Amino acid sequence: MTKIDFTKLTVQVSFNGAKRVYNIAGSLGNDMMFNGSVICDIGFEELAKEIYFSKGEVEVPEKYAQYILRVMEQCNYTAALRREVTRLLHEQ
Repeated sequence: MTKIDFTKLTVQVSFNGAKRVYNIAGSLGNDMMFNGSVICDIGFEELAKEIYFSKGEVEVPEKYAQYILRVMEQCNYTAALRREVTRLLHEQ
């Protein structure tokens, strides 16, 4: 299980190293529940709600990592955001 703070994702946004902090908790939670085409199980829906209402770190079970990334791709999150969430999901 990985802990991620979706309210404070620091992402590199240029080759010169510029970084930006994003809060994607609300949009990602909504997309997981309502806009993506991924239907997983009740646990995934509960995770979507937890992410949406989060004020800090959320524990993300490993089994949902691929589904979160699929939702992010389907809902056109930037490559920089997808890259950072992928890195965080695969940290041990």
